[in-house]
Amino acid sequence: MRPPGRVFLLSAVLLAATAGFSSGADVTAYPLSAKKRTLDPGADTVAAGYYTSTTLAVVDADLAAGNIKSGVNIFGKVGTVETAPPAPVVGGTWLLVPGDSVLGTRDFYVQKYEAKNVSSVPTSEPSGTPWASVTQIEAKMRCEALGPGYHLVTMKEALTISRNIENNAWNWDGGSVGSGGLWRGHSDGTPDNSLAADVTGDPDDDPYVGTGNTTPSIEKRVHQLSSGQYLWDWSGNVWEWVDMTCTAGTGAGYWYNAAWIEWTDANLSDYEKPRAGPAGAYTSAQNAGRYYGCTATGNAVFRGGNWLNGADAGVFAFVADKAPSYSGPRGFRCAR
Repeated sequence: MRPPGRVFLLSAVLLAATAGFSSGADVTAYPLSAKKRTLDPGADTVAAGYYTSTTLAVVDADLAAGNIKSGVNIFGKVGTVETAPPAPVVGGTWLLVPGDSVLGTRDFYVQKYEAKNVSSVPTSEPSGTPWASVTQIEAKMRCEALGPGYHLVTMKEALTISRNIENNAWNWDGGSVGSGGLWRGHSDGTPDNSLAADVTGDPDDDPYVGTGNTTPSIEKRVHQLSSGQYLWDWSGNVWEWVDMTCTAGTGAGYWYNAAWIEWTDANLSDYEKPRAGPAGAYTSAQNAGRYYGCTATGNAVFRGGNWLNGADAGVFAFVADKAPSYSGPRGFRCAR
């Protein structure tokens, strides 16, 4: 028979060891709290352990309806973001351009052809020559008159299109990105005027129409987007206004003042090239187009080149030497 004193001693030890514990005790007050984990929104791996009660929305503030595509449900958060505006119902033929997350753009629409003057309405159609000799001021007004959400193409939208073209092997005469050169469009001065686009049953089967050239000439007038759609005269034919004015100077926030330099010039690397130039180290040797700087603060920007600009023309050709009221042979196209 076990002595009574030993039973009492064992009971006392157990009571002392469990003192303070109850069914509602907070275990975080004990050494186990050192093992408590915190979710990290920057890591994909979730470490083993136990976690303080929280919500994913608190852990990652980006988990919000305003950051998620409309109709998509992520952990109970239903998105409200429209990835593209409503399809245009005026202004002719439009293309849906994929947004670029690096540039901060969402999907948007752009006119397939340079705008034509159809009863004073900027219309994207293959027939006729581009609506030129229009000021940047008027180009903005004409696009906005199409209705809510319509506007003159912005510099960021233009760069989104040009970078998309740059990264598509179809647009390089060497057959792969960076091989040979980009198609430069109608830019050799023959004929010495702007041109209409292909008006046959298949609107994209004659990309050299009017130029007198054939494959493999760099005068091809269409570029292909990553979506497989074809954009006409993004380089050559007529210069196109964009909705931007420049601030002359050097350094971040300023547009360098220089006449016809390559995008590889060191003076453009800090600010200008990331905002208007190619992602790669391309120059006029690859038909990227050249840069003509901001000769005065407040000047308007136009891009692409015209029918006789030769090596200066290209999808990244950039000029900022004219006031918004200048009405030389400049065209435009609208976006939404």
